[in-house]
This record gives sequence, structure tokens and C-alpha cells, in this order.
Amino acid sequence: MGMKPFLVFVWAAVIIVATCNNDAHAFLFDRIVGFSFNTSPNLADLLIINDIDFSDSFYTIQKTGHFLSFALLYVLLFSWLKKHLPAVVIAVGFAVLTEILQLYFERDGRLFDAFIDTLGIFLAFVLINIVISFKRDAAEDTSY
Repeated sequence: MGMKPFLVFVWAAVIIVATCNNDAHAFLFDRIVGFSFNTSPNLADLLIINDIDFSDSFYTIQKTGHFLSFALLYVLLFSWLKKHLPAVVIAVGFAVLTEILQLYFERDGRLFDAFIDTLGIFLAFVLINIVISFKRDAAEDTSY
């Protein structure tokens, strides 16, 4: 396995550990990893939106982590695959999967969080296209 797929799988593993850890605060600030498994979560919890609270600093830190984690995942996927569509599909699919997984690990899985993840993916997509465009323009300028 080359370095690029290795980095994708390592980063995905980091996201999975963070996703499945039963206490996000302890994981982020105390570096404590713990897992609790719920065999029958309420999947309707994915639709809850009344707990969105950007005035809570920890909530904002978590959502920023979502955004940046999935932006980086997309960059790593695109770097490996060299194609936008498969990288987007895999990254967004993984975002939704992690939200579903959270429900099984005593966490609050929310589709709103998958939306935040997708915004990070979209930003990375746009930035990569800007870089590609600049490189293409620079190559055309030097060919004259």
C-alpha cells in the first residue's frame, strides 16, 4: 500500500475512534478513550435539531472539528484518487456513517453534523479547484 491510501485509512481510523468514543469532552481534553455500545439506538435521533447551540464553546469546538476533519479527509482522498466524484461520495458517505455509528456508541449522532462535515468537504473541494486552476494558469503562462 502506498503512502496516500495509508494516510486516508489512518485519518479515517482517527475519525472512527473520535466518533465511537463515548465522551467527546474527555477524549478532546483529557485524552481518555472509552467505548459503550448500545445495540438498539433510536435512529430518529439523527433528525434532532433542537440541540444546536453555537453559543456553547464546546459545541462550537466540536463542530469546527467536524468541519476540519472531513475537509482533511477529502483532501487526502482526492490526493489519492485524483478524481473529485469518488472522493466526494466516499467522504460524504463516511460522514453519514459516522453519525449513525455515534448512536450505537452512546453519542448524539445528528444529520446536522453530517451537514457540517459536508460543508468542510465542499470547502476542500473549492480550495483544491482553485489551486488546480492557479497551477494550470501558471503552466499556460510559462508555455508562451
